Amino acid sequence: MKHPMHRLKELILSKVNDDERLCQILYRMPNLEKLYLWSAKHLLKESSESRLGTVLQLKELVLSRSKIKDIGFEQEPVLQRLELLSLFTCNKLRNLAPPSVSLAYLTNLKVDYCHGLRNLMASSTAKSLVQLKSMKIRGCYELEEIVTNEGNEKEQIVFGKLITIELKRLNKLKSFCSYSNYEFKFPSLEVLIVSECRMMERFTEGGARAPKLQNIVSSNEEGKEEAKWQWEGDLNATIQKGFNKVLIHLFMI
Repeated sequence: MKHPMHRLKELILSKVNDDERLCQILYRMPNLEKLYLWSAKHLLKESSESRLGTVLQLKELVLSRSKIKDIGFEQEPVLQRLELLSLFTCNKLRNLAPPSVSLAYLTNLKVDYCHGLRNLMASSTAKSLVQLKSMKIRGCYELEEIVTNEGNEKEQIVFGKLITIELKRLNKLKSFCSYSNYEFKFPSLEVLIVSECRMMERFTEGGARAPKLQNIVSSNEEGKEEAKWQWEGDLNATIQKGFNKVLIHLFMI
């Protein structure tokens, strides 16, 4: 028995390169919660359907091997309701979202092998991530920092609910944020994985507090624990100590 399109909750599409056609499909599914797009050149742009007032309820978006240059948060504010965003091999993507975009609903962010990224997000976007619990960034070989600078004023950026950060195989990553005017607080952070980030000798330039982190553990290529080092009081001091001892794979627990 076929269900009417307006009742669909999950949709998988491959090689849909007509953005107007994509909009026509999606706006006939107002209750769609999960969208998986493979090999797409465009995402959502304004269409005649959107002007009718139909509102998408997307909670999960997965983009794989897509040639999109931007995710379209500004064109489609409903995408800002996303709770899970996963990007895989989106090599033309330059950053996650424009500075003006708020991602207040996002709880899980996963970015794998997006080689066009130089930085992940602006500081204003970072401040909007009040619900984020997990951030996993892996294999983005050109990525130099996670949060980039927008101004010269000193600010605190608080990731209040962030529990897990994984930074893995980021060959050019120098730090989470390379600007000294930003101080970061991670009051809920319990797991920090920094693995194969050979240029990263400090976590941030402006300091970072993570009171729940207690120990630093090094691992070998097989993921087996090799040594445990005493927590130095803050992320920068502990990571610096690890690199001074030639520890490449770092796990904080």
